[in-house]
Amino acid sequence: MNIKVHTMQKLLSLSVILVLLIGISLYSGYSSSQAEISYRTDIKPISERFPNLTGIDKVYWSGSTIGGDFGPTNYVLRGYVFLSQAAAAALKQDYVWENELIIPKLQYDFKGRLQHWSSSDDFDAYIKSSSYTGHFYFDQKQNVLYFDVER
Repeated sequence: MNIKVHTMQKLLSLSVILVLLIGISLYSGYSSSQAEISYRTDIKPISERFPNLTGIDKVYWSGSTIGGDFGPTNYVLRGYVFLSQAAAAALKQDYVWENELIIPKLQYDFKGRLQHWSSSDDFDAYIKSSSYTGHFYFDQKQNVLYFDVER
């Protein structure tokens, strides 16, 4: 009888240890992937990727890779480009913008101001090369672009 109880205690202890190890493994995987997300404010990488984009006052963006350890890896860029008055005026004049209902995946604190996003297929074709998929959106009241693209 003692042997059965002792064996059951060992099995129960091993089961608890296994559950703890799996839990720790899953938690550490989640934490490391969250740590990879960083937000940047440097303009140069955005102006280099989108050379037709001019009049940049400031940016807030993030980039991350998509895919596994094997084979080609794509990356996603999401962010906001705050434009000068002159650059925003040119965009308003040069393109036809259609209202869009979007919720940006990258959040930014606009201090309680609502965004009114619009898009233009012609602007998308002009601003990003054919190696990118995704879109740019323009808030004409706040002179800010939001982009969500993949390459």
